Amino acid sequence: MRTLLVAGGTGGHLYPALALAEHLEKRDGPCLILSTARPVDRTVAAASTVEWITVDLHQFTPVWHWLSPRYTIHQILAMRQIWSVIRRRRPDVVVGFGGYVGAAGVAAARLAGLPAVVHEQNLLPGRANRWLARLADAVAVSFPETRSHLSRRSPVEVTGNPVRSHLVGVGFEEARRSFGFDLERPVLLVMGGSQGSRAVNAASAGIWEDQPPEVRRKVQIIHLAGSSQEASSLEEAYRRLGITARVFPFLHEIHLALAAATLSISRAGATAIAEMAALKLPAVLIPYPYAGGHQRANARWMEAIGAAVVLEEDQITPQRLWEEVSGLLWAPDRLGRMREALRSEGDGSAADRLSSLVRRVAS
Repeated sequence: MRTLLVAGGTGGHLYPALALAEHLEKRDGPCLILSTARPVDRTVAAASTVEWITVDLHQFTPVWHWLSPRYTIHQILAMRQIWSVIRRRRPDVVVGFGGYVGAAGVAAARLAGLPAVVHEQNLLPGRANRWLARLADAVAVSFPETRSHLSRRSPVEVTGNPVRSHLVGVGFEEARRSFGFDLERPVLLVMGGSQGSRAVNAASAGIWEDQPPEVRRKVQIIHLAGSSQEASSLEEAYRRLGITARVFPFLHEIHLALAAATLSISRAGATAIAEMAALKLPAVLIPYPYAGGHQRANARWMEAIGAAVVLEEDQITPQRLWEEVSGLLWAPDRLGRMREALRSEGDGSAADRLSSLVRRVAS
């Protein structure tokens, strides 16, 4: 079976596609991932063993961009490239993971008469997937609640959101030693999403400014900053404060960070939620307040099952964030209850279920 997976623009689209591709290639044959040419796509592609093609397609909105002949020609050429890949490779099935490149890929597949599956990672489906759901042969969703937000004519199946197989199975001792951490002190993992977040970075580093040295020495931090400039600034701040910290612009070995962590401060992208569920990692979630409220819905789901505390970005001050972090980081009983709440979630079977759906559609 030849499978084309179309995803890109954010890690939230890319990583589920990569997880599915790696799973399918073990049993079903070669996969090809088609993504945008944005920096995050190129970074993920460079570390992957799956065949990958990037297309310099831009977002389709705002509509006034189309008044520019240069923009219109650029988009037409990029979409011709997508069409060429589909016609040349002639996959048995195309799987789209949302976003503008996913929309272009699935639409081209249907025009070519190829079967297509759409996967929605978020609880609230995006505009592209709400539209594509009417075209696709099947729609896979991560949350049962997503069904009510899609057309009743769409054939919907709850598969979960696949995570890469190497995320699970790493012991916390091995993970902590990989960062040079000791095994006793708790580890706080800070993640602002694949493109970083200045708001999350500033608040997460700022909570330590007013704490005495003996408190700062009680913690170890892994901070994913999103850019080299932010990483340098944060590294200097932690050094000045005397905090044991490992700061990275981007970390391919995210499985080690998740396995090492006691608690996470994180955005609430669907992939981050799925990975924290798979590793049974409690979190303080700060959802991205824009993009249709997708992250807010994801975060409230994790809060509702008892595995997270949610703070809106406009509520965030170092003092407010410190109240939540300090109330969890050194509270093993409370953390244990939050981990237990995740025990029935993220059981690692999402890739199996989605692969099975893709096979059925292809055949």
